[in-house]
This record gives sequence, C-alpha cells and structure tokens, in this order.
Amino acid sequence: MQTNDPDTAGIETAGIERGKGMAVWRQIAAAMEQAIRRGEYPAGSQLPTEKQLAASFGVNRHTVRQAMTRLADLGLVRIEQGRGMFVAEAMLDYRIGPRTRFSENLQTMQKKPTRELVFAERIAAPADIARALGIPTGALLWQIESLNKADGRPVGISSHYFAVSRFPDMPSLFRRAGSITGALRAAGVTDYRRRSTRIAARLISAGDARLADLPRTRPILVSETVNVDPQGRPVEFVRARFVSEYVTLTIEHWE
Repeated sequence: MQTNDPDTAGIETAGIERGKGMAVWRQIAAAMEQAIRRGEYPAGSQLPTEKQLAASFGVNRHTVRQAMTRLADLGLVRIEQGRGMFVAEAMLDYRIGPRTRFSENLQTMQKKPTRELVFAERIAAPADIARALGIPTGALLWQIESLNKADGRPVGISSHYFAVSRFPDMPSLFRRAGSITGALRAAGVTDYRRRSTRIAARLISAGDARLADLPRTRPILVSETVNVDPQGRPVEFVRARFVSEYVTLTIEHWE
C-alpha cells in the first residue's frame, strides 16, 4: 500500500515484513532507495522527516534513523543537523590543470557557470599574499569576492587578489566581463597559467555559510593558487572554497 501523507505518498510500504530474515531498517532503506532512484525525490530535494517516515512505515524513529544513516553512507542522502534529510546531488568533478578556467571547466560538464560579485574592495596586502604576488607587504590589493554557481547551485566562494598598481580598474573590468579571464584579457593579460596550488580541508566559515546558504557543519576544500602571465610574473592570488559534498577536485599532471 501507499501512505496517505502527501510527503510520503510515493513510497511503497507494503513490502515491509517482520521476522522474514531481513531487518526492518534494511527494508526501509531499500524502499527509500527505490523511491529516490525512481525520481520521486529529485536531487537536492528535502525528504520527509523521521516522524513522517516512521508513521508511514509503522515503525519507531530509531528504525528510520538506521535506514537513513545507511543511505547517507551510500552517498544517496545527506543529513544536516537541524535542517533535515536531503537527496544528495551528483558530484561535480572539478579538474585543476595549468590553465583551469571556471566557466570552461563547467561548460565541458554541460553545466551553466555563473559568478556573482559579492564585493570588491581595496586592502593592504597581508604578508603571505604579498609574497605570492611579489609585492611589498602592505601594498594595495584589490580583493574581489565571488559566489560561484553551477546550474544555479552554489559550489564555492572565491577571493581573488590583484595588485592595484598593475590592475587599477580590475573591479569594473570584472563587472563588465562577468569573469576573471575576461577581466584579465581586458587588462592586457591574454593568457595565464597556474604556478602553484595548495589544497586543504576545513569547516566552512560563518560568512561563507551565510553566503552559500549552507550549515556551519559543512566541510569545504580550500584551494590557494598563484596565477602567472606568459612572462612568469604573478597576476593573481586566489583563495577558493569548494563545497566538498558537491565538488571533487582532480589534479591534472602538467609540466
């Protein structure tokens, strides 16, 4: 039979049998997996609550929790404390090579890329970024913050740093071009490549969590990159934060 609850109406519950050799929670996990694979719950959609599922299957919430934990272990479901249970989205395989470009990277995966400007401001260069860009500590930098999306879904936030002395109009160029590559081209840098990339993992910051509408418990991958022009001069330092539940990073070999 099917439940009368509209939130669980598509789930077949008649197959749940007790004392038949398979634990009830495993049967619930199988039923929910079938419902997800049939498309009754699209990727990213919120699933019924434990209470609703327990009522639908005629079990206690602990049994439902066992089933959903199993689906989370399989990568079909993500469970967010205080928010609920969601169908996991397909992972985005983001490739990092010598000439990685955000828009081109996503377009090769048939995804629509968008960069939304969050803010642009002038700051004094911290020692680490100054060293990476080959400028004095305290020299003026443009910090351009962008929210990066694939098919409308936030997949990361990036901080881009440029020396004001070399790129005095970078924010306006970025606004007109809608991309870093386009802005650099307008500034006379027709090509650039990665000189180095460092990757680490950490929990998302409060500001990034608000910006991407993510919980504070979400882990992220942090990529710090120095890009250089054809003459080997640094043009950009990037600190990109990727949502690890949506994005995997593949490092391509290059000379």
